This record gives sequence, structure tokens and C-alpha cells, in this order.
Amino acid sequence: MKENSTKKEIQNQIVEAAHELFIERGIKDVKMDDIAAKLSISKRTIYEQFNDKEQLLREVLKLQNEKMHERGKEIIRSSSDILEIILKLYNLHFKLLKKVNNKFFSELNKYPEICKEKQNKDKQNTKKFCAWMEMGRQQGLFREDADFNILTFILKRDLTTIIEVKMQTGYTELSDYTPDELGRKLILFYLRGISTPKGQQIIEEYLKRNETIIE
Repeated sequence: MKENSTKKEIQNQIVEAAHELFIERGIKDVKMDDIAAKLSISKRTIYEQFNDKEQLLREVLKLQNEKMHERGKEIIRSSSDILEIILKLYNLHFKLLKKVNNKFFSELNKYPEICKEKQNKDKQNTKKFCAWMEMGRQQGLFREDADFNILTFILKRDLTTIIEVKMQTGYTELSDYTPDELGRKLILFYLRGISTPKGQQIIEEYLKRNETIIE
């Protein structure tokens, strides 16, 4: 850590270091001493900025959301239609999932207040997703009879299943697939099912250019 760093800079560096360690090792196995050692600072310095591990974890998730938001804005700017945006956003989501230690998700459940905040954030993202889908329908990419509320509910349920597969808490019949493979097949299954011929053509053209939505 640089000398003469401001309080905000110190906080940001601590959060960045904690983020890397939580993703790599899970939450429980990462001690404040580990974060301090990574930054070559004292544990006391961390506690001067954050009351406890839960507050630090909350800031880590906030940082992750901010990074996803910025990447999302880049994707929206660089995409030509709603389908390409959705495919790229899910690609980003599963690339992140691929890097996360299996223990992270189960250990996150031990922080009920943070989980509640995450659920509220997920609800906001669901509304945005439905708005995008409706825009895609107006562009002639999705079928008129598609019910996006039902689709979103089922999609979220199945994505939760993928997380459980990664955690190895069940669904042993799917254990031969990686979460990335399951995610790719799932997204394509739903998008192809609700797309018009125009939308399906865009999906296939995108896949030809990119080979797979999971890099």
C-alpha cells in the first residue's frame, strides 16, 4: 500500500484485496490477517476502516456490482440489438461464476441481511431484464405470446440450480456438466424458445461469430 494514501484510497485497496481473496478461497477461510498480509498493512488498519468482516463483505459485493454495471454499460454501447446484449451479459455472468470458489455461495447464506439486500438488487435487475425483453418484442425478435414474467421466474429458478451444482449440494445427475456449460445451454434453450424467426437468425449468426457465448 502506498504511503500517504487517503482514507478512501485505503478503503478501496482493502475492498479490492478482500474481493480477490473471497472469490479465490471463499468467505470463511479468509481472515482479516490474510487481507492485511496481502496489502502489507496491520490488521488494526483494516478495523479502522471497517467494523467487522460482514461490513467488508457488503462493500465487496457493492464493488462487484459496480464492476458488473460498468461492464454492462460497455456491452450495451457496443451491441447492435437486444439479443446480443442479453447473450453478452450472460457470458459475463458465467465468466465471473467460473472464477468463484464453490464455498463462496453457501457461506454467503450465513449473512441473512446481506442476502436480503442481494435479493432486493436481484429484483431490480429482473425488472430491467423484463424491460429489455419487451424492447426485443417491439423489435420483432421475441414472440408476441411470450410471457416474460413467467420466463424470468423459471430462468432464475434454473440459474439457482446451476449455482447448487457448482456448490455440489445436489443434482448429481448434472455433475458431468460444468456451470458454464449448463448456463450456456439454459440461456440458448430459453432464448430460442421465445424468439421469432428473425430473432433465431440473429442468435445463430451471433454464435457463428463467437462460437460460444461462454469464453
